[in-house]
Amino acid sequence: MKTERGFALIQVLLVFAMLAIIVARLQYEQKIQIERAYQSLFLSQAQAYIDSAEDIARVGLALDRKDNETDHLGELWNQPAVSFPVEQGVISLEMNDLQGRFNLNSLHPGAANPEGAQAGLKRLLLTLGLDESIADELSDWFDSDSGAEFNYSDQEPPYTPSFQPMADTTELLLLKSVDRDVLAALQPFVAALPPQTELNINTAPAEVLMTIAPYLSEGDVDTFVQERKEEPYESVDDLLNQAVFQVEEDEQPVPLLNDQLTVASDWFTLFAEVTLDGRTLTQSSQLLRDDDTARVVLRSQASTEANRTPGDTTKDDPL
Repeated sequence: MKTERGFALIQVLLVFAMLAIIVARLQYEQKIQIERAYQSLFLSQAQAYIDSAEDIARVGLALDRKDNETDHLGELWNQPAVSFPVEQGVISLEMNDLQGRFNLNSLHPGAANPEGAQAGLKRLLLTLGLDESIADELSDWFDSDSGAEFNYSDQEPPYTPSFQPMADTTELLLLKSVDRDVLAALQPFVAALPPQTELNINTAPAEVLMTIAPYLSEGDVDTFVQERKEEPYESVDDLLNQAVFQVEEDEQPVPLLNDQLTVASDWFTLFAEVTLDGRTLTQSSQLLRDDDTARVVLRSQASTEANRTPGDTTKDDPL
């Protein structure tokens, strides 16, 4: 009898254990469903805010083009990152002029002056304290006749260059000479735009202005920056007519990018960050202004836990 009672007790305990497992499983699945629904609601709300921010940016850029033929750092779009409250959270916005950055694709063989651009990139790299051989590798990466298709066969997994212009600056990580630290140092100063895109001398920081010609000193560039701060350049000739550029071709190398300069911009990026109830969605939108309209041509985004105080976003003064 004792053996039978013991066996019955074990059966009862097994039943209770199975019930406990089933209940725990149901609770877990319910938690997952709740979390999934909450995440879906968060993404919908956050995306709605970002879509609205994109629309405002597009309209603002279109109106700016109607009012001004030039673009400079004193315009409304260049305000420091702004944050304002929304229901259950906060949204932060910042816009940057991509044509104020060195265009990596200007080294592509299809660009106007790839050799000059390669030298200009080397100058930027040296200014930033980075290895100038990055410019050589990037030039080979773009050139189908360079033999670079064999340079990456030892990688895991192996790959070959596409020999096409880059779509994003993060593609620099495909180069052996670029790691994440190097990319982080370069990204504020470079962009990946169509190869023929011109550099805006009104918005480029001093480090990028140094790439225009090999004989420019830091003092020359500081003068340019101060001049445009007081009064933005109305034309490229306002810069190129200065004495420092009046050199004979047989005495000094000609300016590298003097035919690739502008005082107006068409390419911008809008960074939006929405934090709602402890969750954050960030999106970078690349906008192209064409005549009197503006449109989004590229988006990238990520959903993460908030990792900084909402509103604690500042924009470095490019001047």
